[in-house]
Amino acid sequence: MLQLPTTIDQKSVRAYRLNRTRALLAEFGMDAAVLYSPLNVRYTTGCRNMQVWTSHNLARYVFVPVSGPVVLFDYGGAKHLSGDLETIDETRPAKSWDFFGSGNRAEEHANQWADEIVDLLRSTCGKGATLGIDRADLLPTLALQRHGITLKDAKAPLEVARSIKSPEEIAILKNSMQVCTDAVAFMRSHAEPGVTENFLLSKLTQYNMEHGGEVPETRLLSSGHHTNPWFTETSDKIIENGEMLVFDTDLIGPDGMFNDQTRAFVVGDKKPTDEQRHLYSQAYEQLQHNMALLKPGVGFHEFGEKSWKMPDIYVPNRYAEIIHGIGFGVEYPLVYYPQDHATWQYSGEFEEGMTVCVESYIGAVGGDEGVKLEQPVLITNEGPVPLSDCPFEESYL
Repeated sequence: MLQLPTTIDQKSVRAYRLNRTRALLAEFGMDAAVLYSPLNVRYTTGCRNMQVWTSHNLARYVFVPVSGPVVLFDYGGAKHLSGDLETIDETRPAKSWDFFGSGNRAEEHANQWADEIVDLLRSTCGKGATLGIDRADLLPTLALQRHGITLKDAKAPLEVARSIKSPEEIAILKNSMQVCTDAVAFMRSHAEPGVTENFLLSKLTQYNMEHGGEVPETRLLSSGHHTNPWFTETSDKIIENGEMLVFDTDLIGPDGMFNDQTRAFVVGDKKPTDEQRHLYSQAYEQLQHNMALLKPGVGFHEFGEKSWKMPDIYVPNRYAEIIHGIGFGVEYPLVYYPQDHATWQYSGEFEEGMTVCVESYIGAVGGDEGVKLEQPVLITNEGPVPLSDCPFEESYL
């Protein structure tokens, strides 16, 4: 029986994450890393600042050594955000070289950035230290190379570090998923013929933000013919009576957790057609079959080979993957469909403490509609444990 803490010690959570980061950097042969991804900065320090904006403006980063002080370089005027965090030993103003802010001085500013990073690396880790970096624009990379710095990709250690959750992290994720489940119920209470897809997405987002959530990562709520093929973004389309509504929540919820649940139902007072029932039943069957395979020690290739055999008619419109990790976002690991293994699948195996989403999409090429379902679960030695109790349409089965 899964036992989770009833209260969350945020200081303990931050310590776990920083220690995981240091351990994995060392394991991957790095003495320190400069991290730009807002998810990695938040994971290692517990500090966030304009997470969406800094995902495309490289104006915030953190220096994390395997041993030594953690230095956060924050956007101007934001030093107060990290003043009470024990994970950060020093905060400095960030240096940027983006053309919009530096113009014809971009190379000069990149060199200044590199001078500071190299000085910090050598004073903390010694000469000859290896530096990891999770995002590398051309100008700062060239500047670091001129200093003779050995560089490595820090994405791998950070993805692996984030993939194993502590009991407190699992409790945080589960609590955030409950907000998402409640947001779905709130949105569904407004789902009726005549409203637009945009209107329903606004209700989903409204509830999330009113209850401590942050932002939506995608716009994937669609109806009727917009559900096949998948990935048609939410629009001003009016939802008609009897149409299938399919939505992938993709909400950044409380504590920055990525709430990834997908459900589908028929809008209005019409009963689902035989075709809608069939699509739904196939998606549900795939979901349940693949969930049952999840346990520690199962290899990614093995999982793919044992996964639900999709009827040929649906294969061309298959989803991008059948499993992906979940935490601050879509994370490692990822398992592709068997048809895509030769091109994309990497080695590895599931471990206890991983939190993953099981994906399913059923829609024939040229079909009127499609159905997508997705369930987040925790991998344990006793089997997969659902992290959400958002209901399925069992009456459709």
